[in-house]
Amino acid sequence: MQKYKIQQNKPETWEAQLQCFKLLMFSHFFIQMPLMCGTYHFTQWFGIPYDYDSIPPWYILGLQIFGCFIVEDVWHYFLHRVLHHKNYYKYVHKVHHNFQAPFGAVAEYAHPVETVVLGTGFFLGILFFCTHFVQMWVWGLFRLLETIDVHSGYDIPYNPMHLLPFYTGARFHDFHHMNFNGNYAPTFRWWDKLLGTDQQYKEYCSKLGTKEGLKKD
Repeated sequence: MQKYKIQQNKPETWEAQLQCFKLLMFSHFFIQMPLMCGTYHFTQWFGIPYDYDSIPPWYILGLQIFGCFIVEDVWHYFLHRVLHHKNYYKYVHKVHHNFQAPFGAVAEYAHPVETVVLGTGFFLGILFFCTHFVQMWVWGLFRLLETIDVHSGYDIPYNPMHLLPFYTGARFHDFHHMNFNGNYAPTFRWWDKLLGTDQQYKEYCSKLGTKEGLKKD
């Protein structure tokens, strides 16, 4: 796998992974688990079905998941930029950037405030599009796969996630951790393109003397 690693000179270490694991366990048990348990009350309040017969067709489910990605992407992009503001960065988002060369578990390595703030975007899509409990499971699965992929630190060929249009990918987000600014989008790169926050990434690829990086993404 080493040949696919983006930042070749920054290998993962057991110490870093243990540090990441400790915070993840705290986050999972004391922040995320209460939110997950709260989905029971959510389904009861909004009358979300969970029986087999009312599962929507696959194409409806696919559109709902795509809609969730769009809603979460908008929320994450703009709140992510706010967290990078000089007045807030060192108090909250700096925790996530402890790892300049990310690996998969870093996807959820964050300050508790950030976990709640950025994590809210995950639930907004459910509020807009959820018509069945299965949709929550599938959305959660794909969102986890996506965020682990972009934080993996590896640009793996034939990645099925790249079938998503305008997908950011690991190389795009890896630059965000290496540079600390720009490339704020979690899933789709259109906001970065529209608002010019991918300019430093384009300049970086240009300095490499090749457009290969842009083509891979």
